[in-house]
Amino acid sequence: MQRANQPSAVKREFHTTAAPVKRAKKDTSSPFPDFVQPTPEECEAMHKVLKQMHQTDVDKEFSDENTPETIPVVLDALIVAILSQATGWNNAKRAMNSMKEVYRSVFAYDAIIAGGREKLQETIRCGGMHVRKSAIIISVLEDVKKRYGAYNLDHMFNLSDAEAMRELLSYKYMGPKSASVVMGWCLKRNPFTVDTHVYRITGLWGWRPQSASREKTQLHLEAKIPPQLKHDLHFLLIAHGRSCPACRGGSKSTEDCTAKKKT
Repeated sequence: MQRANQPSAVKREFHTTAAPVKRAKKDTSSPFPDFVQPTPEECEAMHKVLKQMHQTDVDKEFSDENTPETIPVVLDALIVAILSQATGWNNAKRAMNSMKEVYRSVFAYDAIIAGGREKLQETIRCGGMHVRKSAIIISVLEDVKKRYGAYNLDHMFNLSDAEAMRELLSYKYMGPKSASVVMGWCLKRNPFTVDTHVYRITGLWGWRPQSASREKTQLHLEAKIPPQLKHDLHFLLIAHGRSCPACRGGSKSTEDCTAKKKT
């Protein structure tokens, strides 16, 4: 039965048709108001190119019933977002499958807390960074239960964007990336999430100051990228960062970016 004020678990369609993009004025909501890139036109052109290059790969990897965007319960989506930190989706799924075998569900929170941190560490070892992630999961679950008396964060559907982000970041070890994943995928708000691939590529493309931190990069791109492109661009940039010889992590390639050459 669906909870009140909770959107249905209808999968967001990747194949969106972007609305016409208006020219942007100087945007003072960015921490870098004098840094004009990326313009709406640049975002639109790159979205078109990346969609042609990577849409099939994006659909194949992220059209999955267990991605956070298909999970309509806020705390459940948050736990999956934690499991997917600093790793690929396939590794996150390995950890989730292991949790299903051990606890009968990824979201068996009473059993997870009762089993303790060491048991959870061993359970999710296959997904990578098991020590850190188990600590975060246990901490979040304990904090949520202490605050609300139950493992439930669905009140966040009724919070403003600022209130929801503030609460997500109030949990120990929670950073802007995981909070933005929950905001965008489960709460259906529209942040632009900056992960390792996005941070690296936007630096290579000149879409942010080279000295910008990941947090300020997220604020900058949040202000610059047209809302209707944010969801698609996030996934397309991840796919591009894994495949482009020039943009791949640790690349020593002297080639130009394959996408930039087409725009």
